[in-house]
This record gives sequence, C-alpha cells and structure tokens, in this order.
Amino acid sequence: MAVRVNTIADEGAFAVVYARYSSHAQGEQSIEGQLEKAHAYAAAKGYKIIHEYIDRAQSGKSDNRVEFQKMLHDTGKKKFQVIILWKVDRFGRNREEIAINKYKCRKNGVRVEYVAEHIPDTPEGVILESVLEGFAEYYSLQLAQNVKRGLRVSAEKCQCTGGNRPLGYTTGKDKRFEIDPKTAPTVKLIFDMYSNGSSMAEVIRELNSRGLRTLRGKPFTKNSLDTILKNEKYTGVYIYEDIRVEGGMPRIIEPEVFAKVQEMLKINKRAPAHTWNRADYILTDKLFCGHCGSQMVGVSGISHTGAKHSYYICARKKRERTCDKKAIRQAWIERIVLREVEKIINDDDLLKIIAAKTYAYYKAEQEDDEQLQHLQERRKDVQKAIDNLVKAIEGGMFNAAIKARMDALEAQKSELDDALAGAELSKTLELTEKQILYFLMQFRNMDLTKIESQKRVIATFVNSVFVYDDGRITITFNYSSDTNTVTLHELPNTDTAGVSGFGCCAEWPTNDGRT
Repeated sequence: MAVRVNTIADEGAFAVVYARYSSHAQGEQSIEGQLEKAHAYAAAKGYKIIHEYIDRAQSGKSDNRVEFQKMLHDTGKKKFQVIILWKVDRFGRNREEIAINKYKCRKNGVRVEYVAEHIPDTPEGVILESVLEGFAEYYSLQLAQNVKRGLRVSAEKCQCTGGNRPLGYTTGKDKRFEIDPKTAPTVKLIFDMYSNGSSMAEVIRELNSRGLRTLRGKPFTKNSLDTILKNEKYTGVYIYEDIRVEGGMPRIIEPEVFAKVQEMLKINKRAPAHTWNRADYILTDKLFCGHCGSQMVGVSGISHTGAKHSYYICARKKRERTCDKKAIRQAWIERIVLREVEKIINDDDLLKIIAAKTYAYYKAEQEDDEQLQHLQERRKDVQKAIDNLVKAIEGGMFNAAIKARMDALEAQKSELDDALAGAELSKTLELTEKQILYFLMQFRNMDLTKIESQKRVIATFVNSVFVYDDGRITITFNYSSDTNTVTLHELPNTDTAGVSGFGCCAEWPTNDGRT
C-alpha cells in the first residue's frame, strides 16, 4: 500500500503573511495587492492572520531581509502554523535558499503556502514546486546579470556599488568614497592595536568597552574584526571583482602597516575544528521508522579506532527510548534510495507521465483572468483618487498632507502598472508540459556523486522512505500511480550491528542530527 506523508491544512490555524516588493521588479504584484490576496486566501482557508511581515524594495536574491529573517526567527516561537506568500520566489531566489528556509519552517511545525502559485498537497504538487523554484532561480540569474552590468559601470568610475562600503568611509555626491571622520579613527585603532601585538579578543574587548560599533551598529565580533583587518581597500586600493585601481579611494591605513597585519594574521591563524553538518544527511525529513512511524534523524560519532561512523536512528528511540528500531548506516540507505531515483530519472515514459500529471494540476489551479481583472479595478480606483486630488489642488487646496497622499498614490499606481504588465505578459509565458518535461530531464545531467545534486533529486522525487529491521524498505515517490511505491528487500546490506561501535546503544554522541 502506498504511504503518503501529507501536511493537511487545518481550519482555524494561525497564519502570518510575508510580502516583498523589489525595486528591480518587472511586473511584480504590489505589496498592497499581495496583502489583499493573502487575506482573501486566508479567509477561504479559515486561517486567522495574526501578523504581516513586509520588506519594501528588497531583493529576493539573498536572505538579507530584515522582516524575512525576523519571520523565520519567529517560527520558533510556535505562535503560528502557516506562512502565506504571493509566489515561490518570495521565499528565496534559488533552490538552495528556498529549501533551507522551508526546512527551518518545517522544523518548527510551520508550513508555507502560496497565493498566486497554488501548489496542491499531492505528489505532483511537489514536482510542480520544484519546477517553479527552478524558474524562480532562472529569473534571479537573469536579473543578477543585468544588475551586475550596471555595477561594473559604477566600479570603473571607482564609485560605491551598494553593499561594499567598509567601515571608515562614507560616499559623496559623486558616489565616490570619502573618509568618514566619525568612524575612520575606529579603523585606525583596530590596525594599531593588532599590529602592536594585541590579540583579537583584546581588540574586541577594547572596542566594545568604548561603545564603538560596526558599520551595522552592532558590537564587534571576531568575524567583523577579521573582515576589517583583511580589507585592502583601507590602503587606498579600489577593488571590485577583477577591477583594481591603486589610489581609487582615500587611504586610511598605510600599506606597510597593512602588510604587517597580514603576516601576523597568518602566524596567529589556527585551523578551525571540523564540525559535523546535519545537511550531509540527505534523507532528513524523508526517512521514517518502520516500527513506530517517527522520523529517523542523522547521528555521527567516533569509534574506539578513531573512525567516523554515520547512522540514522529513530527519533523516538533517541529521545524517549520507547522504540526498538535498530539504527541503520547512512551510506547504505542513501545509496539504495538514490539508485531507485536514478531509475525514475532515466525512464523516458515515466517522466512523460509525471510531466503530464504535473501539468494537469498546474492548469487546474490557474486563476484565469481573475488576477488581471483585480489589478485593473485597483488601478482604476487609484487613478480616480489621483484625479480627485488634482481637482482639489486646482480648487486651491494644497498642504503637506495632500502632497504626501499624492506621492503615495503615484507610487501605488506605478506598482500597479508594473504588476499589470507582468500579468499580461504571463499569458504569453505560461508554463507548458514540454517545459516541465525538459526541467525533469535535466536531472540526468547532474553529477549524483555530489551531495548538492543528491539533495535536489531526493527533494524533488522522493516523498517518504520507511525502513524495517527485516531489511524491507518502502519508498514512495512524488507521482500519482500504482507504481509510485516500491518495496525492496536489502537484507545482505543491512547493518545494524555497527551501532555498538559507539560503546553503548543507550549513549549517543552530542554531535548529531537533532532537530
């Protein structure tokens, strides 16, 4: 029998909304439009919205968004169960960011739902989400190329390109760097102390005790100090990628002092201790105990011979000692699952079936002309409000409040114009079955010896894996069919005795896959 692991929408759940509008947007839904749609979506689902997180004029290229990061942090407070977004690309602009952010939410019992891209809670829904994430990543790369060209033009003039302004500098009207009289002394103090023999810890204590702060207004740490000490720009060298201009910016630190500091950094460098990375366990959130149904989590430890061993163990056994499922070797189970996924990827007929089913769901969930009509109505309302203000101004009424209102309406109209252009353009760029099939077939070109590739194919194609002590393995894949579940018998490879290598089955290393 096929085993499905679903997250079912529960009426009455508490929800939050995240809305973002990028200043580089081409046809994005306005923030107001996103919020309005999100509230309508929540009402239809029976959710209660308790908060809105909004980042204005922010790019989804990275996760450096204040409200977005606050929202991810708040998932740990267990105050809401659902995050409502306009589209997939609001959660990150590449698969890795999206996957990491969604994992943070799942770990805290929060699910992510989209308004404009309805992802059904079905096997095809997972495939469709992977396709949409791929298109979001492609858009991000295209946008990055356009922005990068503009930044290079500025860099050739030795101008500030945005996020590359170091502590100690400010920018003038011509966007070129100038020495900041308020913070440049802090930079000099850092180099003077370190070049004269003070340790990192001593410099940090001195800076923070004086109330001095980093460029972002935070106390100094080892990382922020290390960044400053290694920044050659302080010697007057303008650097942007492969562009390097001697004397391209004012000098704060003499080259001789900078060179001395670099040598001292090399001498004082210590190799960082290796830390175990739970992301190395590619079946996290996919692997389940065949005895009690709990998730199996990754654990690792060092045996008496000094060798590192990695396993998956039932979470209930690990924490509560209430399950007798034996641990299994990580390499063994991951090799088996990847082998079965490769069979799907290389099956032309099966990929065509998956693409067809995914496309059918995609078409069924599209909203026809509802979004376009809604945008057109909102733009009419905004234009009417602008016309009324113009009449008031012509009648002799003008003050600061009217000006502020006019500015806000004009900005809203501009956003709506962009959103309308995007909605109209989307009709000619709608997702096709061939595009979905092409996307799925690209997995054949991936190097499955690399962990990032392994994680992507597992996330796209595998729904759940149940493992039993008799060697049976039940794998359910993300497509609706009588053959989407396979049961394997891998007794010759089953390795549960290896658990005793830790010395005692009841004692597990602290360096584990705890969630």
